Amino acid sequence: MNRSNVAILCFGFFILFAFGDVSLAQDKEVNSLEISRMEQAAMGMLHSIPYRSTVTAESFPERGKEASWKSVIVREVVPPGQLHEIVLDKSNRREYIALNGKHYQRFNDGAWQAFPPPPDYVGPASGSAAPSSRPRFENQARLVDSFTDKNRFVSVYEIKIKVTKDVEGKEITQLMTSRLWFRDDGKLLKKVAELETVGDPKILTNTTVYEYEGINIEAPVIP
Repeated sequence: MNRSNVAILCFGFFILFAFGDVSLAQDKEVNSLEISRMEQAAMGMLHSIPYRSTVTAESFPERGKEASWKSVIVREVVPPGQLHEIVLDKSNRREYIALNGKHYQRFNDGAWQAFPPPPDYVGPASGSAAPSSRPRFENQARLVDSFTDKNRFVSVYEIKIKVTKDVEGKEITQLMTSRLWFRDDGKLLKKVAELETVGDPKILTNTTVYEYEGINIEAPVIP
């Protein structure tokens, strides 16, 4: 799976998360801009509160088949500047810690090593891209469920977006579907997104689960 596909998934979207209570609301159409504002506000909270996010990206050869590719990233953050990250891809495991200005990493079950902070990321140089027309969007948003979990009210929203564009004289249509679980304090609990290109059986999904308790980052023991 190339980086551009992962970027598409992570940009807009990304089965079900069982909270285990009785549903309290019926299906209701809502404004997609309002959901976007809710998500932006939830993401803004993450700059100032501890949280854990577990991101699972998968590629399926077609719907109903087992995943042909899978990557999991577990990230714990304690602002400002504390980070613990684990990246799992196939049989490889990379673990990284940034704490009190120091940086550590290890691979698989190897020993921890201290190393200088990584350089600031510089985006790719601009280059020629395949000519394409301005994409055309159709979207639909709705409130699909509401319930209580641990005495907190949770609302589940769904956004469906159809994107049509012309690339090198060929029309391409992509279908993006995302579901978002918001708690009554504005925090995002989960986001499930799916990307499908019409005519291509491959399905790309990205599932992110957020937790806000029990976050503690400690420096590793270096031999």
